[in-house]
Amino acid sequence: MPQIIRNIKSIQVFSMVCETLNVTRAAQILNTSQSSVSYHIKKLETELGTPLFRRTATGLHLTEAGDTLARHVARGLGAIGSGLEQVANRAGTVRVALLPMFASRWLSSRLGLLLENCPEMQLAIQNHNNTYAHMASPEAFADLGVQWGRGNWPDFEVTRLWPEKLVVVCSPDYLATHPIQTPADLAHCVLLHVDDTRMWEEWFGANGLHLPASQSQMMLEDRHFQLSSTINGLGVSLFASWLVQGELSRGGLVDPFGQVFDTGFAYHLIVPRETELSPAARQFHDWMTRVSGNQQIAQGLQRSSSTSSCGNR
Repeated sequence: MPQIIRNIKSIQVFSMVCETLNVTRAAQILNTSQSSVSYHIKKLETELGTPLFRRTATGLHLTEAGDTLARHVARGLGAIGSGLEQVANRAGTVRVALLPMFASRWLSSRLGLLLENCPEMQLAIQNHNNTYAHMASPEAFADLGVQWGRGNWPDFEVTRLWPEKLVVVCSPDYLATHPIQTPADLAHCVLLHVDDTRMWEEWFGANGLHLPASQSQMMLEDRHFQLSSTINGLGVSLFASWLVQGELSRGGLVDPFGQVFDTGFAYHLIVPRETELSPAARQFHDWMTRVSGNQQIAQGLQRSSSTSSCGNR
């Protein structure tokens, strides 16, 4: 008789916790409660008779047994996902991993023309918090995606969408109580960021400074939360300049330096190297690269009125 795999739900929860190493984030992605995620992990550990994670002050870490299981689960769920796609014959569906801020502020306004010209294309939007390039089995999550960073992801085919410029922003009230005239003045501010401090480290270095070890800072869940926290006066942020032009023009945010800064960070369109894109996914990929190349929004150029079509123009 074929082996029966019990608790496939617990396996799926385990896979997500492996990718995030964070119960709260895993629960958000799975649209369930933290207690439910913890229950499934505990249940799996009890049935296997071994701990899968080490719980430390710095967070979750896979045990040796957990690491072994994670590699098998990633391959297994990837194979299941591929099989489901083939059986369902969904060749026209494109699964795109998107960052919510990028999706809402850049892509959403451009999708209408694409779908008008490609009515047969079906898009399945998969939101992620800049984790797509670091997933154990990204091809099971999406066909391709958008990732923020420096583009150094060896397991992906990487296309930078455009060069970025960064701007330092804060609320008018925060600036009134924290005068900022030179880069060194930021040492007395709370720095807001997502993921890690690499963008701030780059910015300080480009201005001949080091990010102080004692620097006050706050790590936030995603760019939307970072933006609202900046507007509400919690600290100072670095954003791609085009992302916050609306807030700057309306006065919700101010730019204390009145200039933009070069950066090695950018949005990239990435495809797992093990993935062979379907015709529809390749079509979407080519459209994204063409439209982003036409726009050049990060260089401060006026938005072009290029036609979003499915042809190779």
